[in-house]
Amino acid sequence: MTSTSSMIQRASSASATTLSLRISSLAAHAVAASTVLVGAMAATATAADGTQTADNGAAAAKARVAADVAKVLEQYIVAPQAASELGCRVKWQATVPLAAGQTVKMVSSSPTAVLALDGRNQASLIRPETGDRAWTASAADPIDHVLALGVFPYVGRSESDNMRIGVVADTVYYTIGFDGGATLGRTRYHHVPNTTPQMFSRWFIYGTRSGQVSWLDCATGSDLKCHTVDALHGKAPVIAAPAIGEDTVVGASSAGGVVSLDAKTGGLNWTKELLAGVSASPTISKGVVFIASEDQYLYAFDLRTGATLWKYFTQTALRSSPFAAGDVVLQDVPGEGLVALTQNPEAQPGGEVRWRRAHVAGSPIGVLDGAAMFWCPVGHVVTLVDLKKGDIVRTVSLPSVTSIEADTIEAGGFVAWSADGRVERLAPMNPPAAAAAPAVATK
Repeated sequence: MTSTSSMIQRASSASATTLSLRISSLAAHAVAASTVLVGAMAATATAADGTQTADNGAAAAKARVAADVAKVLEQYIVAPQAASELGCRVKWQATVPLAAGQTVKMVSSSPTAVLALDGRNQASLIRPETGDRAWTASAADPIDHVLALGVFPYVGRSESDNMRIGVVADTVYYTIGFDGGATLGRTRYHHVPNTTPQMFSRWFIYGTRSGQVSWLDCATGSDLKCHTVDALHGKAPVIAAPAIGEDTVVGASSAGGVVSLDAKTGGLNWTKELLAGVSASPTISKGVVFIASEDQYLYAFDLRTGATLWKYFTQTALRSSPFAAGDVVLQDVPGEGLVALTQNPEAQPGGEVRWRRAHVAGSPIGVLDGAAMFWCPVGHVVTLVDLKKGDIVRTVSLPSVTSIEADTIEAGGFVAWSADGRVERLAPMNPPAAAAAPAVATK
């Protein structure tokens, strides 16, 4: 009988051994194991001429098949059946090496690399197409709090030196090599990050404690390009990550200032003053920026001009980000539940409500077949909510998953990971025709 260990391919490096599950290989081994055992069942039954021994042998063989398959499925953080309920198939699963007592705390995916970071800031680069681990190296000092990391284009002295990795920590910015993870530079900030940095081309863009939206040049580490959001209110801190979309950056301050900037140049497009602060990231979709404010309004502004298209009044301060999908925008309203409004209604200055439903646990991460997907890390459950009517389509339990996010490698896919070092890429079974991924609120 094929052993469980033979069903798992292992790729070794000088420093550690990476577990990589090749799905086709797993399937082939599982089928082979089942075939052998079923054959043994038949042979036993024939030889025993229908005696009790034959029945016992068949039952034992069946139990061994079930146990063997169960051991294989235990290796997945998202098993094939659960993946299919998300409209996906398991493309690969890899395991990054972890020192004793360490866990994975962050995973960043892009078309060029999947990067996994552990508690001591050791980063592992995984090839996005194959799931092979290329290397593991130190991305930052162990005492640093890493806010973000990602791959950026770089113009080096050789053609092969065309990509590098930027690591934004709380007090220091690091540049490390794409090929081996060597530390190539470290720079201290002029404008200290106060929000999760968002990557745009070769820039990390983030809000600061002193009230700016700042651009950090990934290649040089310079963060001198910035714009103060709320100069009239004493440079109130920016505590919500700026939104980036359609070559535009929209940032908002804790005092209610809103600013729209050109993502490439940093030039000013327009400004707004709200009645209270903003603590949730804006969302950009189809030429509109949506902002949930603590003044109890959900605003929709024209992205190009800043004109107010509509504003929806609620009974409480809003502290969660809007989520745009299809032709609606979803907003969680405490005491009211999940509310769906038309993104761009005609002649509806107070907004047009499509439906309301009870609160849905978790945060939206993507769209599947006309349903918004909410991930709840506490319950380890994905909930699909129909965008047209607000009905719960289904829930999918993912007990081994620490986090699952919309895949930036391929629209319609996901990247899931667990704290024990397993990283899994889910590829869409029916990739959407459009290349653009759904609008997902930043955190």
